[in-house]
Amino acid sequence: MTGRIQTALAVMAGLAGPAAAHPHIFVDTALTLRINDRAEVESVEVRWLYDELFSLLMMQDMGVDDDADGELTADEMAVIDGWDMKWIEGYPGDLYLTAPDGEEIALGEREPVSSDVTEARLVSVHRRPLGPAVPAEGLVLQAYDPEFYTAYDLTGGVHLTGRGAARCRAEIGNPDQDAAYREAQEVMSAFPEDAEEVPLLGHLFAQKVTIRCGSGG
Repeated sequence: MTGRIQTALAVMAGLAGPAAAHPHIFVDTALTLRINDRAEVESVEVRWLYDELFSLLMMQDMGVDDDADGELTADEMAVIDGWDMKWIEGYPGDLYLTAPDGEEIALGEREPVSSDVTEARLVSVHRRPLGPAVPAEGLVLQAYDPEFYTAYDLTGGVHLTGRGAARCRAEIGNPDQDAAYREAQEVMSAFPEDAEEVPLLGHLFAQKVTIRCGSGG
């Protein structure tokens, strides 16, 4: 996560207090999994389309699009190139993969693909390789911010590509919102009001993607 994003998060978070059970940044997300001919996932491409308010704040911070028309010059495009790819050490990229047995699967270092602006919204694409590739069957993916400052919604869908893509499909499960808010309230009720950290709630609201493979695809 970049310093710019951290700054914006701090400002927004301060408006609602440390234990607020709602996000401040909204990201329409798309995932594209490359599957080889052995039905193994080789990489995951991630597309983040940021909400209008956050995009406006970030572009103001970067000093681009002063007229707020959503159109950037070539020089301004160079400024935003890779703007959200300067991650702090240890930042997992808000993407989590687990094997069918629940074991966490490590993702490789980010590979920036593109940065752009569409309809006054910042959009970026990066790729996360898996080394070695892992079996696609039963693989579970979740995109979420543990601290729930940022909400990721799989509005862009989950796409499969590569030689083995036709053998597999992606199933997206949505969380039980009522149950998630009840559990979040329980966590926050037990959380000290003067705590410097924030409760980890993001996983409660995360969609779950499960990959299924077989002759029926």
